[in-house]
Amino acid sequence: MPADNVILVGFMGAGKSVCGRLLARRLGRCFIETDEMIVAREGRSIPEIFATDGEPRFRALEGEALDALRLKRGEVIATGGGFPCRDDRMAQLRELGTVVWLAGDLEALHARASRGGRRPMLEGRPFDEVETLYREREPYYRQAHVTVDTTGLGPDQVVATVLAALRAADGARV
Repeated sequence: MPADNVILVGFMGAGKSVCGRLLARRLGRCFIETDEMIVAREGRSIPEIFATDGEPRFRALEGEALDALRLKRGEVIATGGGFPCRDDRMAQLRELGTVVWLAGDLEALHARASRGGRRPMLEGRPFDEVETLYREREPYYRQAHVTVDTTGLGPDQVVATVLAALRAADGARV
């Protein structure tokens, strides 16, 4: 039986961190962010990891974080934007709980992500490259149990929509 975690996936700027914290509070659960797990373990920021060791090392660290998530029960987990987009990670996340894709209009996601501090996968990339990256990741995101379109919604509205979708998908666990 899968663990009863709620796992948020989606592109940069989708609101996984902000909405995840709020969702965890509403559900009375703990909040875990895979990027924060990596930063705590490595003792350096994600931009530092990318600059020093490159993306392949960061993706390997995500794999280690995924292994650690297998021990979690009843949590709200926010993944990095590229976290589910390799190997069989999405299938593994689906085994850990209900996966929710926070989808949205790419231009809005890009604008939010660009405001939110240093993001190695955005830095120096023109919009058309970001769009290509999004299109590459979309098939992985589509494997989520539940999709919530966040376009035009604030965090409270997103969380209310996620809660309604979770109840509709599996009311016994939410």
